[in-house]
Amino acid sequence: MKRIFCVLMLLASVQLIFGREGMARAAFDLVEKGRPACSIVVAESPTPAVRLAALELQCHVMKITGAEIPIRSENEPVEGRRILVGESSMTRRFGLRIEDFEPQEYLIAFRPDTIILIGRDWEDTETSRKSQGRSTTDQSLQDLRHRIDYWKAVGYPDRSTGAIELPGIYDDQGTCLAVYDFLERFCGVRWYGPSGLNTVIPSRATLTVAGEDVRRSPALKHRSALAGGSWPFLRGQWGDCTREQIQLHWRRMRLGGERWAGNHTFHRNTIKTVFNDPEYQCRNPRGLGSQLCYTNPRLVNQVAQMARDYFDGKGELPEGWKAMGDYFAIVPDDNINLCTCEACQALLRNKGDRKTGFFSSGEMSDYWFSFINAVAHEVRKTHPDKYIATLAYWNYAVPPDFDLEPNVSVAPCLHTCYYPVHAEMKENDLRFYRGWQEKSKAPMFLWVYYHHPMEPALIEKWKCFPHVMVHETARAMRMFIRDGVRGIFECGEQDQLEQYVMAKVWDDPAADVDGLIDEFFHLYFGAAAEPMKRFYLCLEEIACDPTNYPSPYHRRDGINWKAVAWEQLGTAERMTELGALITQAEELAGTETQKQRVALWRSAIWEWMYQGREQHLAAQKQNGQ
Repeated sequence: MKRIFCVLMLLASVQLIFGREGMARAAFDLVEKGRPACSIVVAESPTPAVRLAALELQCHVMKITGAEIPIRSENEPVEGRRILVGESSMTRRFGLRIEDFEPQEYLIAFRPDTIILIGRDWEDTETSRKSQGRSTTDQSLQDLRHRIDYWKAVGYPDRSTGAIELPGIYDDQGTCLAVYDFLERFCGVRWYGPSGLNTVIPSRATLTVAGEDVRRSPALKHRSALAGGSWPFLRGQWGDCTREQIQLHWRRMRLGGERWAGNHTFHRNTIKTVFNDPEYQCRNPRGLGSQLCYTNPRLVNQVAQMARDYFDGKGELPEGWKAMGDYFAIVPDDNINLCTCEACQALLRNKGDRKTGFFSSGEMSDYWFSFINAVAHEVRKTHPDKYIATLAYWNYAVPPDFDLEPNVSVAPCLHTCYYPVHAEMKENDLRFYRGWQEKSKAPMFLWVYYHHPMEPALIEKWKCFPHVMVHETARAMRMFIRDGVRGIFECGEQDQLEQYVMAKVWDDPAADVDGLIDEFFHLYFGAAAEPMKRFYLCLEEIACDPTNYPSPYHRRDGINWKAVAWEQLGTAERMTELGALITQAEELAGTETQKQRVALWRSAIWEWMYQGREQHLAAQKQNGQ
């Protein structure tokens, strides 16, 4: 009996130390009093993801503590505590191999004197290098394996050893995901932008971590919001940064993921060089050279064979054609100069009932999806596990009257930037979005617009009121993920914080949005947090209040953004209140870093607003109003 009691006590002790499922709870010191207390161990020939992950871990720990944890090969003698990054002979002793992980799945594991950071990684083989693919934004897989001078990009140019190749945006990089989650979850690092000024790094001489195992993958599998700061707010809020820093930031935000592409593929270049058979040229003179006869069976066969060749790895895609992974994109040119032959017109006649009064309607849906179905039917005979990808856009946004082939993957194009202030457009979007959910059997993706009001403002050279809608964005993204949407492409750019929050919700829809917002302002602006937070949330409250958009600013098919900006939104009273908050933040900012961050927001947003209102008043005066 005494022996049984001792055994039970021993088992209880093991459970206390290791936790459930063998998860160690003991604290792990990475750095003690400014001195390294462990080593980073990688395979002798690490994958690009492991190479980057190890550097990111080493660099950020050094920024936190000032201590440089050495990176060792699995074949070197290593004493003491170890952080195993990526698969190696040492992880295999724990029964951990990358082939046991699903794509994008990763593990943070705590073991006695060992932390394991591992996930499914793309392996640099000749076969992997030969894989063809071109993204929605017309970049090849190899183009998206950016090369950067890592140490220069992270602020240590004297440590430079030349350029390294980053894991491709759409290559598996589970080990990087594990390291980024570890740095955020256990070390308190936050990346609010690409430069050092945008990064929050805690400072301490001793870095100790403890916790339970984390095994997960991002909720949304395809995450395309590769914002480069080309629009004023984001670039202005980020401040000075290099292209290499932006490319590194995309990885830190877990952007990329599963391979998928969807964008216009039939256009003048491909029609001239690939589809030049006179038999299936468009009969409409206005569409000649940009549209084809999409009822021609020979065209169906040619496109189906192109898809088969792509899936079989034969040759390169035509210039401008999009296809990635298991998805071969087919999308018409962006005009309605369609073929006038009898067969085409039979599918286009009497479609007045498919008009919606909005940009997104269905007059062309039966016509376009008849062609898509025909190609998909042929491809499924030989490649039943592959997909034909297309958009549900403009006048083919509404589902057709017939069922789709099971291998047709549709990406509805949704005007999410209108959702807070245009209930009719949102209702129209969600009506055809729900219709596609019911009709589609293949994985669904989305193209979401964040282009208005900034895009027309840039084109027409006026300054819009900031369209902050962070809470509405989070609600929409959670709904899409809950509905089973596989991936999202963002068209446009948001502000610094909304872009960050959207990326976090894409990764984990359970993320506390108000907590993320509150954390951002307190970590980023410090003593100036409260007025900066009130400034931002006040912008959102104004921009997202539908009562601020009465007729005639509110139209059935959109918003008169230029008129509403400074007549209804940025009124004199509101500008006085917002300006006072910026001034208060400037007075409260304590450190040089806080002052610089407030100054960037002032320049990017407040001065933009001030100039926009002044231009509006000057135009009114000139027009005698």
